Amino acid sequence: MRSLFYPVLVSLLIFILFLSRLGAVGLVGPDEPRYADVARAMFRSGDYITPRLYGEPWFEKSPLYYWLAASLFSLGVNEVNARLPSALFAIFFLGIWFQFARRLFGQQTAILACVLLASTLGWIGFARGAAMDMLLAATLGAALVLLALWFWEQKPAQLWGFYGLLGLATLAKGFVAVALAGLIALAYIANFRQWRAIQKLLWTPAIVLFFAVALPWYLLCYLQNGYPFFEEFIVRHHFERFVSPVIGHPQPIWFYIPILAAGVFPWTPLLALPILEVARRGFGMILRDRQKAFLFYWIVLPFLFFSLAQNKLPNYLLPILPPLSLWIAHIVLSNQESATVVSSEPRASASGPSKHPPQKLSPDSRLGKFSLWSIGISALLLLTIPVLAALLPQSLASGLRRAISEWDTIALWSQLWQGPVPIPIWVTLLVLVVLSGWQLWRKQALEGAFLVLLGVALSVFAITNPLAPSIDRVASVRRVAQRMEALGIPPEELAVYRIERDQRYQLNFYLDRELPDWSPESDVVAVSYVIAAQNEELPHALSVALFPGPKLRVWELAKP
Repeated sequence: MRSLFYPVLVSLLIFILFLSRLGAVGLVGPDEPRYADVARAMFRSGDYITPRLYGEPWFEKSPLYYWLAASLFSLGVNEVNARLPSALFAIFFLGIWFQFARRLFGQQTAILACVLLASTLGWIGFARGAAMDMLLAATLGAALVLLALWFWEQKPAQLWGFYGLLGLATLAKGFVAVALAGLIALAYIANFRQWRAIQKLLWTPAIVLFFAVALPWYLLCYLQNGYPFFEEFIVRHHFERFVSPVIGHPQPIWFYIPILAAGVFPWTPLLALPILEVARRGFGMILRDRQKAFLFYWIVLPFLFFSLAQNKLPNYLLPILPPLSLWIAHIVLSNQESATVVSSEPRASASGPSKHPPQKLSPDSRLGKFSLWSIGISALLLLTIPVLAALLPQSLASGLRRAISEWDTIALWSQLWQGPVPIPIWVTLLVLVVLSGWQLWRKQALEGAFLVLLGVALSVFAITNPLAPSIDRVASVRRVAQRMEALGIPPEELAVYRIERDQRYQLNFYLDRELPDWSPESDVVAVSYVIAAQNEELPHALSVALFPGPKLRVWELAKP
Protein backbone atom coordinates (compact mmCIF):
# COMPACT_ATOMS: atom_id res chain seq x y z
CA MET A 1 0.00 0.00 0.00
CA ARG A 2 2.85 2.39 0.86
CA SER A 3 4.40 1.81 -2.58
CA LEU A 4 1.17 3.18 -4.11
CA PHE A 5 0.62 5.97 -1.56
CA TYR A 6 3.80 7.95 -2.24
CA PRO A 7 3.47 8.17 -6.06
CA VAL A 8 -0.17 9.22 -5.67
CA LEU A 9 0.76 11.88 -3.08
CA VAL A 10 3.60 13.25 -5.22
CA SER A 11 1.36 13.35 -8.30
CA LEU A 12 -1.37 15.17 -6.37
CA LEU A 13 1.08 17.76 -5.04
CA ILE A 14 2.56 18.32 -8.51
CA PHE A 15 -0.92 18.78 -9.94
CA ILE A 16 -1.92 21.31 -7.25
CA LEU A 17 1.32 23.29 -7.42
CA PHE A 18 1.81 23.47 -11.18
CA LEU A 19 -1.22 22.31 -13.18
CA SER A 20 -4.42 22.99 -11.28
CA ARG A 21 -6.65 25.78 -12.57
CA LEU A 22 -4.06 27.26 -14.93
CA GLY A 23 -6.83 29.17 -16.65
CA ALA A 24 -8.60 30.40 -13.52
CA VAL A 25 -7.07 33.85 -13.96
CA GLY A 26 -6.82 35.65 -17.28
CA LEU A 27 -3.46 36.61 -18.74
CA VAL A 28 -1.76 39.18 -16.51
CA GLY A 29 1.05 41.69 -16.92
CA PRO A 30 2.39 42.87 -20.26
CA ASP A 31 4.39 39.74 -21.16
CA GLU A 32 1.84 36.93 -20.97
CA PRO A 33 -0.60 38.46 -23.50
CA ARG A 34 2.22 39.48 -25.87
CA TYR A 35 3.85 36.05 -25.91
CA ALA A 36 0.49 34.32 -26.26
CA ASP A 37 -0.40 36.71 -29.10
CA VAL A 38 2.80 35.87 -30.98
CA ALA A 39 2.15 32.14 -30.50
CA ARG A 40 -1.43 32.54 -31.74
CA ALA A 41 -0.23 34.37 -34.85
CA MET A 42 2.29 31.60 -35.48
CA PHE A 43 -0.41 28.97 -35.08
CA ARG A 44 -2.76 30.74 -37.49
CA SER A 45 -0.21 31.61 -40.15
CA GLY A 46 1.79 28.42 -40.08
CA ASP A 47 4.97 30.54 -40.25
CA TYR A 48 7.15 29.08 -37.49
CA ILE A 49 10.21 31.10 -38.50
CA THR A 50 9.33 34.77 -38.01
CA PRO A 51 7.56 35.67 -34.76
CA ARG A 52 4.91 38.34 -35.37
CA LEU A 53 3.03 40.65 -33.05
CA TYR A 54 -0.03 42.34 -34.58
CA GLY A 55 1.17 41.34 -38.03
CA GLU A 56 4.68 42.83 -37.71
CA PRO A 57 7.93 40.90 -37.11
CA TRP A 58 8.81 40.83 -33.41
CA PHE A 59 12.34 39.74 -32.57
CA GLU A 60 12.65 40.22 -28.82
CA LYS A 61 12.68 36.52 -27.90
CA SER A 62 13.70 33.10 -29.22
CA PRO A 63 11.00 30.81 -30.60
CA LEU A 64 10.85 27.73 -28.33
CA TYR A 65 7.94 29.01 -26.23
CA TYR A 66 6.05 30.17 -29.33
CA TRP A 67 6.47 26.77 -30.97
CA LEU A 68 5.19 24.89 -27.94
CA ALA A 69 2.27 27.23 -27.25
CA ALA A 70 1.29 27.36 -30.94
CA SER A 71 1.25 23.55 -31.02
CA LEU A 72 -0.99 23.44 -27.96
CA PHE A 73 -3.26 26.12 -29.44
CA SER A 74 -4.44 23.47 -31.89
CA LEU A 75 -6.38 22.18 -28.86
CA GLY A 76 -7.78 25.64 -28.16
CA VAL A 77 -6.46 29.18 -27.82
CA ASN A 78 -6.77 29.76 -24.08
CA GLU A 79 -4.83 30.51 -20.92
CA VAL A 80 -4.29 26.86 -20.01
CA ASN A 81 -2.50 26.04 -23.25
CA ALA A 82 -0.57 29.32 -23.11
CA ARG A 83 0.80 28.44 -19.66
CA LEU A 84 1.17 24.68 -20.04
CA PRO A 85 4.70 24.72 -21.59
CA SER A 86 6.11 26.38 -18.48
CA ALA A 87 4.31 24.00 -16.13
CA LEU A 88 5.43 20.89 -17.99
CA PHE A 89 9.06 22.04 -18.13
CA ALA A 90 9.03 22.80 -14.40
CA ILE A 91 7.78 19.29 -13.64
CA PHE A 92 10.20 17.71 -16.13
CA PHE A 93 13.15 19.44 -14.50
CA LEU A 94 12.13 18.40 -10.97
CA GLY A 95 12.41 14.77 -12.08
CA ILE A 96 15.89 15.37 -13.49
CA TRP A 97 16.90 17.31 -10.39
CA PHE A 98 15.83 14.50 -8.08
CA GLN A 99 17.95 11.97 -9.97
CA PHE A 100 20.96 14.30 -10.01
CA ALA A 101 20.69 15.22 -6.32
CA ARG A 102 20.29 11.58 -5.31
CA ARG A 103 23.38 10.67 -7.28
CA LEU A 104 25.40 13.38 -5.53
CA PHE A 105 24.18 13.34 -1.93
CA GLY A 106 21.71 10.49 -1.48
CA GLN A 107 17.94 10.00 -1.46
CA GLN A 108 17.05 12.06 1.62
CA THR A 109 18.94 15.11 0.37
CA ALA A 110 17.36 14.71 -3.08
CA ILE A 111 13.87 14.64 -1.58
CA LEU A 112 14.54 17.73 0.55
CA ALA A 113 16.09 19.59 -2.40
CA CYS A 114 13.00 18.95 -4.52
CA VAL A 115 10.68 19.85 -1.61
CA LEU A 116 12.48 23.18 -1.25
CA LEU A 117 12.62 23.95 -4.98
CA ALA A 118 9.04 22.91 -5.78
CA SER A 119 7.62 25.09 -3.01
CA THR A 120 9.50 28.34 -3.68
CA LEU A 121 7.51 31.34 -4.86
CA GLY A 122 9.79 31.76 -7.87
CA TRP A 123 9.50 28.19 -9.16
CA ILE A 124 5.72 28.03 -8.69
CA GLY A 125 5.10 31.51 -10.08
CA PHE A 126 7.08 31.09 -13.28
CA ALA A 127 5.84 27.52 -13.76
CA ARG A 128 2.32 28.96 -13.96
CA GLY A 129 3.19 31.80 -16.36
CA ALA A 130 3.03 32.09 -20.15
CA ALA A 131 6.67 33.06 -20.62
CA MET A 132 10.14 31.81 -21.60
CA ASP A 133 11.80 31.90 -18.19
CA MET A 134 10.92 28.40 -16.98
CA LEU A 135 11.88 26.94 -20.34
CA LEU A 136 15.32 28.53 -20.01
CA ALA A 137 15.76 27.48 -16.37
CA ALA A 138 14.75 23.87 -17.09
CA THR A 139 16.76 23.33 -20.28
CA LEU A 140 19.85 25.19 -19.04
CA GLY A 141 19.59 23.43 -15.68
CA ALA A 142 19.36 20.01 -17.33
CA ALA A 143 22.33 20.89 -19.56
CA LEU A 144 24.43 21.90 -16.54
CA VAL A 145 23.49 18.67 -14.77
CA LEU A 146 24.96 16.69 -17.65
CA LEU A 147 27.98 18.99 -17.83
CA ALA A 148 28.70 18.39 -14.14
CA LEU A 149 28.38 14.62 -14.58
CA TRP A 150 30.70 14.77 -17.58
CA PHE A 151 33.33 16.63 -15.53
CA TRP A 152 33.20 13.85 -12.94
CA GLU A 153 32.63 10.76 -15.09
CA GLN A 154 33.79 11.70 -18.64
CA LYS A 155 31.09 9.68 -20.42
CA PRO A 156 30.56 10.77 -24.06
CA ALA A 157 26.76 10.47 -23.80
CA GLN A 158 26.76 13.14 -21.09
CA LEU A 159 28.57 15.57 -23.38
CA TRP A 160 26.13 14.90 -26.22
CA GLY A 161 23.22 15.49 -23.85
CA PHE A 162 24.79 18.70 -22.58
CA TYR A 163 25.13 20.18 -26.06
CA GLY A 164 21.67 19.07 -27.15
CA LEU A 165 20.03 20.66 -24.11
CA LEU A 166 22.19 23.78 -24.43
CA GLY A 167 20.85 24.12 -27.98
CA LEU A 168 17.30 23.96 -26.61
CA ALA A 169 18.17 26.54 -23.95
CA THR A 170 19.47 28.83 -26.71
CA LEU A 171 16.14 28.43 -28.49
CA ALA A 172 14.37 29.16 -25.20
CA LYS A 173 15.91 32.57 -24.52
CA GLY A 174 18.90 33.30 -26.69
CA PHE A 175 22.65 33.21 -26.20
CA VAL A 176 22.48 34.04 -22.50
CA ALA A 177 22.34 30.26 -21.99
CA VAL A 178 25.69 29.84 -23.76
CA ALA A 179 27.20 32.73 -21.76
CA LEU A 180 26.11 31.30 -18.41
CA ALA A 181 27.14 27.73 -19.22
CA GLY A 182 30.49 28.99 -20.51
CA LEU A 183 31.14 31.07 -17.38
CA ILE A 184 30.32 28.17 -15.06
CA ALA A 185 32.36 25.65 -17.04
CA LEU A 186 35.39 27.96 -17.31
CA ALA A 187 35.31 28.81 -13.60
CA TYR A 188 35.13 25.12 -12.65
CA ILE A 189 37.98 24.21 -15.03
CA ALA A 190 40.17 27.04 -13.72
CA ASN A 191 39.35 26.12 -10.12
CA PHE A 192 40.69 22.57 -10.55
CA ARG A 193 43.21 23.46 -13.28
CA GLN A 194 41.71 20.93 -15.68
CA TRP A 195 42.85 22.88 -18.73
CA ARG A 196 42.66 19.87 -21.01
CA ALA A 197 38.91 19.81 -20.42
CA ILE A 198 38.58 22.96 -22.54
CA GLN A 199 39.89 21.11 -25.58
CA LYS A 200 37.67 18.12 -24.83
CA LEU A 201 34.65 20.39 -24.49
CA LEU A 202 35.19 22.34 -27.68
CA TRP A 203 36.93 19.80 -29.93
CA THR A 204 34.27 17.10 -29.89
CA PRO A 205 31.69 15.76 -32.35
CA ALA A 206 29.06 16.43 -29.68
CA ILE A 207 29.22 20.17 -30.34
CA VAL A 208 27.66 19.47 -33.74
CA LEU A 209 24.44 18.60 -31.88
CA PHE A 210 24.31 22.10 -30.38
CA PHE A 211 24.52 23.71 -33.82
CA ALA A 212 22.07 21.20 -35.27
CA VAL A 213 19.49 22.13 -32.62
CA ALA A 214 20.04 25.88 -32.27
CA LEU A 215 21.44 27.16 -35.55
CA PRO A 216 18.69 26.36 -38.12
CA TRP A 217 16.14 28.80 -36.71
CA TYR A 218 18.67 31.63 -36.41
CA LEU A 219 19.83 31.12 -39.99
CA LEU A 220 16.32 30.82 -41.40
CA CYS A 221 15.06 33.86 -39.49
CA TYR A 222 18.02 35.91 -40.71
CA LEU A 223 17.51 34.75 -44.30
CA GLN A 224 13.81 35.63 -44.08
CA ASN A 225 14.22 39.01 -42.37
CA GLY A 226 17.80 40.16 -42.97
CA TYR A 227 19.67 42.70 -40.85
CA PRO A 228 16.62 43.96 -38.85
CA PHE A 229 16.53 40.55 -37.14
CA PHE A 230 20.24 40.72 -36.27
CA GLU A 231 19.99 44.30 -35.05
CA GLU A 232 16.91 43.77 -32.89
CA PHE A 233 17.58 40.30 -31.52
CA ILE A 234 21.38 40.22 -31.21
CA VAL A 235 22.47 43.84 -30.88
CA ARG A 236 19.55 45.34 -28.96
CA HIS A 237 18.30 42.43 -26.86
CA HIS A 238 21.66 40.82 -26.11
CA PHE A 239 24.44 43.41 -26.03
CA GLU A 240 22.50 46.61 -25.36
CA ARG A 241 20.33 44.87 -22.76
CA PHE A 242 23.52 44.12 -20.81
CA VAL A 243 25.50 47.35 -21.23
CA SER A 244 22.82 50.02 -21.66
CA PRO A 245 19.58 50.98 -19.87
CA VAL A 246 17.95 51.60 -23.27
CA ILE A 247 15.60 48.60 -22.83
CA GLY A 248 13.95 50.39 -19.93
CA HIS A 249 14.66 48.16 -16.91
CA PRO A 250 17.59 49.87 -15.11
CA GLN A 251 18.02 48.84 -11.48
CA PRO A 252 20.72 49.30 -8.80
CA ILE A 253 23.43 46.66 -8.46
CA TRP A 254 21.90 45.31 -5.22
CA PHE A 255 18.51 44.75 -6.91
CA TYR A 256 18.71 40.95 -6.83
CA ILE A 257 19.31 40.66 -3.08
CA PRO A 258 15.67 41.35 -2.13
CA ILE A 259 14.51 39.61 -5.31
CA LEU A 260 16.31 36.41 -4.27
CA ALA A 261 14.85 36.66 -0.77
CA ALA A 262 11.35 36.93 -2.27
CA GLY A 263 11.99 34.28 -4.92
CA VAL A 264 12.76 31.54 -2.38
CA PHE A 265 9.81 32.43 -0.10
CA PRO A 266 8.86 30.84 2.29
CA TRP A 267 12.40 29.45 2.63
CA THR A 268 14.01 32.90 2.87
CA PRO A 269 15.62 32.22 6.30
CA LEU A 270 17.50 29.24 4.81
CA LEU A 271 19.50 31.60 2.58
CA ALA A 272 21.73 32.16 5.61
CA LEU A 273 22.90 28.52 5.58
CA PRO A 274 25.25 28.67 2.55
CA ILE A 275 26.65 31.97 3.83
CA LEU A 276 27.32 30.46 7.26
CA GLU A 277 28.91 27.36 5.75
CA VAL A 278 31.26 29.46 3.61
CA ALA A 279 32.09 31.62 6.64
CA ARG A 280 32.82 28.55 8.78
CA ARG A 281 34.69 26.41 6.27
CA GLY A 282 36.14 29.16 4.11
CA PHE A 283 36.08 29.49 0.35
CA GLY A 284 39.12 27.26 0.02
CA MET A 285 37.46 24.22 1.58
CA ILE A 286 34.22 24.76 -0.35
CA LEU A 287 36.04 25.08 -3.66
CA ARG A 288 38.13 21.96 -3.03
CA ASP A 289 34.93 19.90 -3.00
CA ARG A 290 34.05 19.16 -6.64
CA GLN A 291 30.31 18.93 -6.08
CA LYS A 292 30.10 22.03 -3.88
CA ALA A 293 32.39 23.99 -6.20
CA PHE A 294 30.13 23.34 -9.20
CA LEU A 295 27.03 24.34 -7.22
CA PHE A 296 28.85 27.43 -5.91
CA TYR A 297 29.75 28.67 -9.39
CA TRP A 298 26.26 27.82 -10.67
CA ILE A 299 24.78 30.11 -8.00
CA VAL A 300 27.29 32.92 -7.74
CA LEU A 301 28.29 33.56 -11.35
CA PRO A 302 24.75 34.05 -12.79
CA PHE A 303 23.93 36.22 -9.76
CA LEU A 304 26.95 38.44 -10.43
CA PHE A 305 26.40 38.38 -14.20
CA PHE A 306 22.85 39.68 -13.97
CA SER A 307 23.72 42.11 -11.14
CA LEU A 308 26.32 43.75 -13.40
CA ALA A 309 23.86 44.02 -16.30
CA GLN A 310 22.26 47.44 -16.77
CA ASN A 311 18.79 45.98 -17.26
CA LYS A 312 17.46 43.77 -14.49
CA LEU A 313 14.23 41.80 -14.15
CA PRO A 314 13.23 39.41 -11.34
CA ASN A 315 12.87 36.42 -13.67
CA TYR A 316 16.58 36.43 -14.53
CA LEU A 317 17.44 34.73 -11.22
CA LEU A 318 15.27 31.66 -11.83
CA PRO A 319 18.17 29.42 -13.06
CA ILE A 320 20.01 29.66 -9.72
CA LEU A 321 17.15 28.32 -7.60
CA PRO A 322 17.90 24.61 -8.28
CA PRO A 323 21.58 24.62 -7.15
CA LEU A 324 20.67 26.83 -4.21
CA SER A 325 17.99 24.37 -3.08
CA LEU A 326 20.40 21.44 -3.32
CA TRP A 327 23.18 23.18 -1.41
CA ILE A 328 20.76 24.15 1.36
CA ALA A 329 19.29 20.63 1.52
CA HIS A 330 22.76 19.13 1.86
CA ILE A 331 23.68 21.54 4.67
CA VAL A 332 20.46 20.79 6.56
CA LEU A 333 20.70 17.01 6.43
CA SER A 334 24.49 16.66 6.74
CA ASN A 335 24.38 18.67 9.98
CA GLN A 336 21.13 17.25 11.36
CA GLU A 337 22.78 14.33 13.15
CA SER A 338 25.42 16.68 14.58
CA ALA A 339 22.85 18.74 16.50
CA THR A 340 23.93 17.24 19.81
CA VAL A 341 25.71 18.66 22.82
CA VAL A 342 29.44 17.90 22.94
CA SER A 343 31.33 18.19 26.21
CA SER A 344 34.60 20.10 26.26
CA GLU A 345 36.07 17.87 29.03
CA PRO A 346 35.56 14.30 30.38
CA ARG A 347 32.73 13.96 32.88
CA ALA A 348 33.45 13.23 36.52
CA SER A 349 33.40 9.59 37.59
CA ALA A 350 30.20 8.12 38.95
CA SER A 351 31.74 7.78 42.45
CA GLY A 352 32.94 11.38 42.54
CA PRO A 353 30.94 14.53 43.07
CA SER A 354 28.40 15.40 40.40
CA LYS A 355 30.32 18.16 38.69
CA HIS A 356 29.47 18.70 35.06
CA PRO A 357 31.97 20.78 33.10
CA PRO A 358 30.70 23.54 30.85
CA GLN A 359 29.23 22.16 27.64
CA LYS A 360 29.46 23.67 24.20
CA LEU A 361 28.15 22.91 20.77
CA SER A 362 30.42 21.81 17.97
CA PRO A 363 30.37 23.99 14.83
CA ASP A 364 28.40 21.29 12.98
CA SER A 365 25.97 21.06 15.89
CA ARG A 366 25.39 24.82 15.89
CA LEU A 367 24.74 24.80 12.14
CA GLY A 368 22.41 21.82 12.55
CA LYS A 369 20.37 23.60 15.20
CA PHE A 370 20.32 26.79 13.12
CA SER A 371 19.02 24.74 10.18
CA LEU A 372 16.11 23.46 12.24
CA TRP A 373 15.33 26.95 13.50
CA SER A 374 15.47 28.31 9.95
CA ILE A 375 12.94 25.74 8.73
CA GLY A 376 10.75 26.62 11.71
CA ILE A 377 10.83 30.33 10.82
CA SER A 378 10.03 29.39 7.23
CA ALA A 379 6.99 27.50 8.51
CA LEU A 380 5.90 30.56 10.47
CA LEU A 381 6.20 32.66 7.32
CA LEU A 382 3.36 30.59 5.89
CA LEU A 383 1.10 32.47 8.30
CA THR A 384 1.73 35.64 6.26
CA ILE A 385 0.18 34.03 3.17
CA PRO A 386 -3.44 34.97 4.06
CA VAL A 387 -2.39 38.63 4.18
CA LEU A 388 -0.28 38.35 1.02
CA ALA A 389 -3.15 36.55 -0.73
CA ALA A 390 -5.46 39.44 0.13
CA LEU A 391 -2.94 41.83 -1.44
CA LEU A 392 -2.32 39.60 -4.45
CA PRO A 393 -5.02 40.91 -6.84
CA GLN A 394 -3.89 44.52 -6.55
CA SER A 395 -0.21 43.48 -6.54
CA LEU A 396 -0.60 41.71 -9.89
CA ALA A 397 -2.54 44.64 -11.28
CA SER A 398 -0.33 47.55 -10.21
CA GLY A 399 2.67 46.14 -8.31
CA LEU A 400 3.28 45.17 -4.69
CA ARG A 401 4.62 48.60 -3.72
CA ARG A 402 1.45 50.34 -4.82
CA ALA A 403 -0.73 47.67 -3.22
CA ILE A 404 1.03 48.20 0.11
CA SER A 405 0.81 51.99 -0.23
CA GLU A 406 -2.97 51.64 -0.63
CA TRP A 407 -3.17 49.29 2.36
CA ASP A 408 -6.49 49.57 4.20
CA THR A 409 -6.23 47.59 7.44
CA ILE A 410 -9.96 47.43 8.05
CA ALA A 411 -10.71 46.32 4.50
CA LEU A 412 -7.85 43.81 4.65
CA TRP A 413 -9.14 42.14 7.84
CA SER A 414 -12.63 42.10 6.38
CA GLN A 415 -11.33 40.35 3.29
CA LEU A 416 -9.46 37.81 5.42
CA TRP A 417 -12.43 36.87 7.59
CA GLN A 418 -15.29 37.46 5.17
CA GLY A 419 -13.49 37.12 1.85
CA PRO A 420 -13.71 34.35 -0.75
CA VAL A 421 -11.27 31.96 1.00
CA PRO A 422 -13.08 29.87 3.65
CA ILE A 423 -11.63 30.27 7.14
CA PRO A 424 -11.12 26.47 7.55
CA ILE A 425 -8.43 26.65 4.84
CA TRP A 426 -6.41 29.19 6.83
CA VAL A 427 -7.02 27.23 10.04
CA THR A 428 -5.66 24.12 8.33
CA LEU A 429 -2.62 26.15 7.31
CA LEU A 430 -2.07 27.03 10.96
CA VAL A 431 -2.34 23.35 11.93
CA LEU A 432 0.30 22.43 9.35
CA VAL A 433 2.63 25.08 10.77
CA VAL A 434 2.18 23.67 14.28
CA LEU A 435 2.79 20.11 13.08
CA SER A 436 5.91 21.25 11.24
CA GLY A 437 7.22 22.86 14.44
CA TRP A 438 6.57 19.64 16.35
CA GLN A 439 8.55 17.61 13.80
CA LEU A 440 11.41 20.09 13.97
CA TRP A 441 11.41 19.90 17.78
CA ARG A 442 11.91 16.16 17.29
CA LYS A 443 14.85 17.04 14.96
CA GLN A 444 13.01 15.66 11.90
CA ALA A 445 14.08 18.27 9.36
CA LEU A 446 12.77 16.51 6.25
CA GLU A 447 9.37 15.82 7.80
CA GLY A 448 9.10 19.41 9.02
CA ALA A 449 9.98 20.77 5.59
CA PHE A 450 7.49 18.44 3.91
CA LEU A 451 4.71 19.85 6.10
CA VAL A 452 5.72 23.33 4.93
CA LEU A 453 5.37 22.04 1.35
CA LEU A 454 1.84 20.87 2.21
CA GLY A 455 1.13 24.37 3.53
CA VAL A 456 2.36 25.91 0.29
CA ALA A 457 0.21 23.48 -1.73
CA LEU A 458 -2.83 24.41 0.39
CA SER A 459 -2.11 28.10 -0.23
CA VAL A 460 -1.84 27.53 -3.99
CA PHE A 461 -5.18 25.71 -3.84
CA ALA A 462 -6.73 28.68 -2.02
CA ILE A 463 -5.32 31.19 -4.49
CA THR A 464 -6.30 29.23 -7.62
CA ASN A 465 -9.81 28.31 -6.43
CA PRO A 466 -11.82 30.58 -4.09
CA LEU A 467 -9.53 33.58 -4.55
CA ALA A 468 -9.09 33.25 -8.34
CA PRO A 469 -12.24 35.21 -9.35
CA SER A 470 -11.09 38.21 -7.28
CA ILE A 471 -7.65 38.11 -8.90
CA ASP A 472 -9.18 37.73 -12.35
CA ARG A 473 -11.49 40.69 -11.80
CA VAL A 474 -8.68 43.04 -10.70
CA ALA A 475 -5.46 41.88 -12.40
CA SER A 476 -6.75 40.86 -15.84
CA VAL A 477 -9.04 42.50 -18.41
CA ARG A 478 -10.47 39.19 -19.59
CA ARG A 479 -13.88 40.07 -18.13
CA VAL A 480 -13.75 43.49 -19.75
CA ALA A 481 -13.29 41.89 -23.16
CA GLN A 482 -16.10 39.42 -22.46
CA ARG A 483 -18.36 42.32 -21.47
CA MET A 484 -17.50 44.15 -24.72
CA GLU A 485 -18.67 41.12 -26.65
CA ALA A 486 -21.88 40.88 -24.58
CA LEU A 487 -22.62 44.56 -25.25
CA GLY A 488 -22.15 43.98 -28.95
CA ILE A 489 -19.30 46.51 -29.27
CA PRO A 490 -17.25 45.67 -32.39
CA PRO A 491 -13.49 45.59 -31.62
CA GLU A 492 -12.82 47.56 -34.80
CA GLU A 493 -14.91 50.43 -33.34
CA LEU A 494 -12.88 50.52 -30.12
CA ALA A 495 -9.82 52.60 -29.06
CA VAL A 496 -7.92 53.13 -25.81
CA TYR A 497 -7.11 56.28 -23.87
CA ARG A 498 -4.60 56.56 -21.01
CA ILE A 499 -4.74 52.99 -19.76
CA GLU A 500 -1.92 50.92 -18.28
CA ARG A 501 0.58 49.27 -20.61
CA ASP A 502 -0.25 45.74 -19.42
CA GLN A 503 -3.98 46.37 -19.82
CA ARG A 504 -3.42 47.47 -23.41
CA TYR A 505 -1.60 44.21 -24.27
CA GLN A 506 -4.26 42.15 -22.52
CA LEU A 507 -7.09 43.88 -24.41
CA ASN A 508 -5.23 43.38 -27.67
CA PHE A 509 -5.02 39.66 -27.00
CA TYR A 510 -8.60 39.12 -25.86
CA LEU A 511 -10.12 41.34 -28.55
CA ASP A 512 -7.76 39.81 -31.13
CA ARG A 513 -6.56 43.08 -32.60
CA GLU A 514 -4.25 45.99 -31.80
CA LEU A 515 -6.43 48.76 -30.41
CA PRO A 516 -5.46 52.27 -31.57
CA ASP A 517 -4.83 55.23 -29.29
CA TRP A 518 -7.51 57.90 -29.05
CA SER A 519 -7.13 61.47 -27.90
CA PRO A 520 -9.71 64.26 -27.36
CA GLU A 521 -7.42 66.64 -29.26
CA SER A 522 -7.27 64.45 -32.34
CA ASP A 523 -9.97 63.01 -34.54
CA VAL A 524 -7.59 60.96 -36.68
CA VAL A 525 -8.81 57.72 -35.13
CA ALA A 526 -12.41 57.27 -36.23
CA VAL A 527 -14.00 55.05 -33.59
CA SER A 528 -17.27 54.91 -31.71
CA TYR A 529 -16.11 53.58 -28.32
CA VAL A 530 -13.14 54.27 -26.05
CA ILE A 531 -11.78 52.33 -23.08
CA ALA A 532 -10.19 54.77 -20.65
CA ALA A 533 -8.87 54.80 -17.11
CA GLN A 534 -11.68 55.03 -14.60
CA ASN A 535 -10.80 58.56 -13.43
CA GLU A 536 -10.62 60.00 -16.93
CA GLU A 537 -13.57 62.14 -18.04
CA LEU A 538 -14.44 62.24 -21.75
CA PRO A 539 -16.54 65.30 -22.63
CA HIS A 540 -19.51 64.80 -24.90
CA ALA A 541 -19.33 61.02 -24.40
CA LEU A 542 -21.73 58.57 -22.76
CA SER A 543 -20.49 56.15 -20.07
CA VAL A 544 -21.45 52.63 -21.18
CA ALA A 545 -19.83 50.37 -18.60
CA LEU A 546 -17.65 50.71 -15.49
CA PHE A 547 -15.15 48.08 -14.35
CA PRO A 548 -14.02 49.01 -10.81
CA GLY A 549 -11.70 45.96 -10.59
CA PRO A 550 -9.22 46.98 -13.31
CA LYS A 551 -10.34 50.63 -12.90
CA LEU A 552 -11.53 51.04 -16.48
CA ARG A 553 -14.56 52.67 -18.07
CA VAL A 554 -16.05 52.30 -21.55
CA TRP A 555 -17.36 55.41 -23.25
CA GLU A 556 -19.52 55.81 -26.33
CA LEU A 557 -18.44 58.83 -28.32
CA ALA A 558 -20.97 61.34 -29.61
CA LYS A 559 -21.79 60.95 -33.27
CA PRO A 560 -20.40 63.80 -35.41
